[in-house]
Amino acid sequence: MYVDSLTIENIRCFENQTINFRGARWVTLLGPNGCGKSTVLQSLALLLAGPEGAQKLLQRPVGWLRNEAVRGRLGVTVHQSDDDPGKFGTKKVTKSFTYSFSLVGNKQLRVNNKLYTEPGIVENPQRVMSWLRQNALTSTGKGWFAVGYGAFRRLTRKSQIVVPSLEPQARYTNFFTQFFEDEPLSAFEQWMVYLDYRIAKSAGDKEAKRQRDLGVKAINSLLPDGMQFDHVSPEGRILFNVQGSEVPTISLSDGYRSVLALSGDLVWRLIQAFPETTDPLSEAGVVLIDELDIHLHPLWQRDIALLLQKQFPNLQFIVATHSPLIASGAGESATTLRFTLTGSKAVVNRVESISAKSVDYILRSEAFGLISPYSPQTQDKIDRYDSLVAKRGKLNQHERADLEQLQLFVQDARPFGGPKDPGSLEAKIDDYLEKAL
Repeated sequence: MYVDSLTIENIRCFENQTINFRGARWVTLLGPNGCGKSTVLQSLALLLAGPEGAQKLLQRPVGWLRNEAVRGRLGVTVHQSDDDPGKFGTKKVTKSFTYSFSLVGNKQLRVNNKLYTEPGIVENPQRVMSWLRQNALTSTGKGWFAVGYGAFRRLTRKSQIVVPSLEPQARYTNFFTQFFEDEPLSAFEQWMVYLDYRIAKSAGDKEAKRQRDLGVKAINSLLPDGMQFDHVSPEGRILFNVQGSEVPTISLSDGYRSVLALSGDLVWRLIQAFPETTDPLSEAGVVLIDELDIHLHPLWQRDIALLLQKQFPNLQFIVATHSPLIASGAGESATTLRFTLTGSKAVVNRVESISAKSVDYILRSEAFGLISPYSPQTQDKIDRYDSLVAKRGKLNQHERADLEQLQLFVQDARPFGGPKDPGSLEAKIDDYLEKAL
């Protein structure tokens, strides 16, 4: 499964917006805080969780409607992948499915000829929903895979103990951290400890070894050089080798814990969703991630999109970020969307490919709309320097002294891409190259 498009009507900062993802396997959502990126990811989560799951994730959608006197609407078009279960249609098999939910708030509203007096999510009558419920949006059997992670994803702060079993969870729990910030991602740690317990009890438990090896390989591939999974201690603690030292997960930095929480949980859910496949990490589905860059060093931000796509080649990632490094690291085939606010209304525009551009260029481009990559204080000095250079030969004594001091400051910036003298050959070359690209 992958998402083709999302429609949002009368929801938070969205008046009426259809967002086309065009089947891209990586979609980057950019924009300032408060312009709707998290709302888009939560809306997708509600739709992909199914009607019953959506009602559990958002029992009372208070504050979601722009206008309480009008219903809100969330609609999605999803495309069935070749390996997804079920065939809809007889003469011609349908692969694309569109369905929607309505949201009501604190005011009485009539939806689908029924009066609603309490906030809630209403399933719209669509013939395809019965089939999707049984084949795609199901918690039992092999449904279409989808999972979401909020900005506050993290491992639990408690040491794990061996659990008797780790059963598959209801579909809506795949999206818990997008709606419940205090919900830790503990399944990964419980799962690794449980597998270690099974292997210790029965050396011939090939399935436990297979799952452990898959999980360890995937996790190690996403971690920086010098860090990898080591072993589970007799006390049930997961230990990592960090530059030659054994470190338990509870003592790792927030950046490591954030990636471990996401990758470990994702691997576990893929294995649970596809128990019979030989390579569950290559299965298709949708992954929603809010603020992927959170806690990550810039070097890790640069690589994380490529690492995720390489490790999970058939998943569609829809990711919100504030990092130009993640935006460029997603690659040429990624779709990049920029969210802006016009008054209180969100507008979404497609950004042309930025994978080949420098971070400085991306920050100043339409992707981020930053006027200057420098601090306000530094930019003020650069602007003053430019104005003095432009009137060189007509400077008074005070201005000449100013220029001499500013020259030293600007020379410091130039080796790192600082401003060129206005009208100089270097400035003209930069201007030409920027227009040409």
